[in-house]
Amino acid sequence: MRLRKLLRLPASLKARMSVVVFLLVLAAVASLALATLSVAERGMRDVTGHQQYVSLASAAVFIDEELDAKRNVLRAMADSLSASGARDDASLQRFLAAQTVLGKEFYTAGVVGVDGAVLASVSPFKPQAGLNLKGRPYFEQTLATRRSVISAPLNGSISGMPIVVVTQPVFDAQGAVRYVLAASVNLRQPDFLGRLGALKPGAGGYLYIMTSEGVIVEHPDKSRIMQHIEAHGPISEPTRRAMQGFEGWLTGTTTQGVDALFAYHRIAATGWILASVYPMNGAFAPLHAMRSKILLAAVLLAVLAGLAGWRVVLRLLQPLERMRRQVRQIRRQRLGIEALQIERRDEIGDLSRDFYSLVAEREIAEAQTRDSERRLKLLTDHVPVVIVYIDREHRYQFINATFEKWFGRSRKESMMQSIRDVLGEEAYQLREEYLQRAFAGEEVEYEFTIDGERESGRRAFQTSYVPDVGESGTVEGVYGLIHEITKTKAEHTALQFAAATDTLTGIANRRRFDEQMAQSMQRTRAARAPMALAYLDIDRFKAINDSLGHHAGDEVLKEFAARLVRSVRASDLVARLAGDEFVIILEGVNSAAEVRQIGAKIIDAIRQPFELSSGPLPVTTSIGIAIFREGTLTPAQLLDLADQALYAAKRQGRDGVALLEAAP
Repeated sequence: MRLRKLLRLPASLKARMSVVVFLLVLAAVASLALATLSVAERGMRDVTGHQQYVSLASAAVFIDEELDAKRNVLRAMADSLSASGARDDASLQRFLAAQTVLGKEFYTAGVVGVDGAVLASVSPFKPQAGLNLKGRPYFEQTLATRRSVISAPLNGSISGMPIVVVTQPVFDAQGAVRYVLAASVNLRQPDFLGRLGALKPGAGGYLYIMTSEGVIVEHPDKSRIMQHIEAHGPISEPTRRAMQGFEGWLTGTTTQGVDALFAYHRIAATGWILASVYPMNGAFAPLHAMRSKILLAAVLLAVLAGLAGWRVVLRLLQPLERMRRQVRQIRRQRLGIEALQIERRDEIGDLSRDFYSLVAEREIAEAQTRDSERRLKLLTDHVPVVIVYIDREHRYQFINATFEKWFGRSRKESMMQSIRDVLGEEAYQLREEYLQRAFAGEEVEYEFTIDGERESGRRAFQTSYVPDVGESGTVEGVYGLIHEITKTKAEHTALQFAAATDTLTGIANRRRFDEQMAQSMQRTRAARAPMALAYLDIDRFKAINDSLGHHAGDEVLKEFAARLVRSVRASDLVARLAGDEFVIILEGVNSAAEVRQIGAKIIDAIRQPFELSSGPLPVTTSIGIAIFREGTLTPAQLLDLADQALYAAKRQGRDGVALLEAAP
């Protein structure tokens, strides 16, 4: 919070303009300086990286020369040994003892027979009896290639020190290998590649050598010699690329998170990798110091520009200050707005005249707004619709007169009160979900009912919530429009009943039956409880119509439907399909025996004579019942199965029941 206050611009326009001048100058100078330094740093990085690689290549040549010098020493000794004619162990030992150069160039040395036995040796340690080099890779490679070999780094079997072994075959007069000279170099000796340290990059940089497999041969930290490069943690990406064959220089980050220049070069004699690491904070220390000085100079230059800008701004804004004082006097009604009509021809004069026009137009607009509000209030108070405006705290900000008339709540007392306080907790709970959706930006409609006064019964209303979206895109409030739909609702319910009812008998019609049938079959599959569909017609109904007339036929149909309704459960649906064809949907039956019992009950109810205006009339019915338990049967297929059962009942002599069960 304190930092935000410090970064906030001053309230004074003069101070703001001066600060802006200061910041612009500072940004321009600093950006130019930093861009220049960035370009210089990239160029310096390329030059330094190239120089580092060239230096590394020179170091690799030096190491190759060092190793070649040690090979040449052994090669000269091999020639001397071949010419000396020494054959037994004692003469071989005297030969080695006479070679003073061995102590300068090597750690240990020995003459090895072709069978691997060490015949003579010179060493700072007591000779190990029975030492044999047979099977050692460097020894076997020397015999196989008949050439000098430099071994991989290994731990000496006698000294335990990290060493590399240089070999040289000794040939007899016939050109066969008679002996092998083997000399070791102690990797921890200060003079082994000691001059390598003089080739390291600047402060903080260092060189090291590792095999292509990652075993360290030379390192400023001698304790890491003979350790794998990953012994102290994961390796950097540049080092990984070098082990995969990369040579050259690149930038990267060390495992300690330090940005650095890396360079890698292979040593021809051994295939080892010579590497250098040069931290960038050391490589570019002069540039970093220069950056701080340039930024300080930029700040000083910007301060001087800000002070100069302050004086210029004060002079330029004097007319604007006079206009500000005039506006203040106009607000206190000490001056009229005509004082703003000054004759200056610059931007301040234009601003003054435009401000005068704006104030005049605003006064006219305010008068028009007052008239519009008066007319709008008159209109909203007389429309047969409740109009409200609800804020984000679910409080009424506007209520028209119809609200008070319909709901008996005082408009004056309800203003700025929450819906919960005005209508009660139950009414608020009904509206809360829809309000939340409206404040989320959705247009919402819902219906509710309230108890009317005296004989008026329940009244139905429909509410529409329309979000009031502000310029920022957020919903600032919600308009509520409430219409009374009591009559419309009653008419709709009557139409729905009429659309699903047979006009003659008053029971369900074919449309209602089709809707119920699909739902009943779906519930049967879900509950795994059987259902039955009864298909009925009136035996010899055509003869009744022909003999007694259609009026009597209609009486029979209505009485037939009434007896069916009385014979089944209230949850069962009785419907008339057409003519004298009726169906009954029986859900949740237990067995075929129960279904047959229901059919027999209906048969008995119909057998009672029908009392018509023309006198009593005996009537019978035939019933076909299809039982459905599960499966993919459609409603039309189940109705067809019940129809087949009806025809079976008629073939059996009418006035009876026939059952068929749907296959699963």
